[in-house]
Amino acid sequence: MVGFECMKKKKKKKNKEIRELQLKVVRLYDEFTQFSDQCAFLCDSFAAVPAQQEYIESETIGGISFYSHWLKIRLLEIKNELRKIHEQLSKIQKL
Repeated sequence: MVGFECMKKKKKKKNKEIRELQLKVVRLYDEFTQFSDQCAFLCDSFAAVPAQQEYIESETIGGISFYSHWLKIRLLEIKNELRKIHEQLSKIQKL
């Protein structure tokens, strides 16, 4: 009976960890969807700048540089979050 209780506790813990990961995936998906929309807007904006202006003002160049940096940082954050979820899933699968 002790072995059965131990297995039951392990399964309960595993189910809890899976639920937590499911919530993380849903949250990350929502964040990624918003980020994807922002990227599409920025890409359209970046493409429109040279088409509408012969001379690109320094403020515009500064804004493009700022948002390019922001895109890189945000992509790294999403990549790291996905890596953590992957590691947690791998750990749970070993239980």
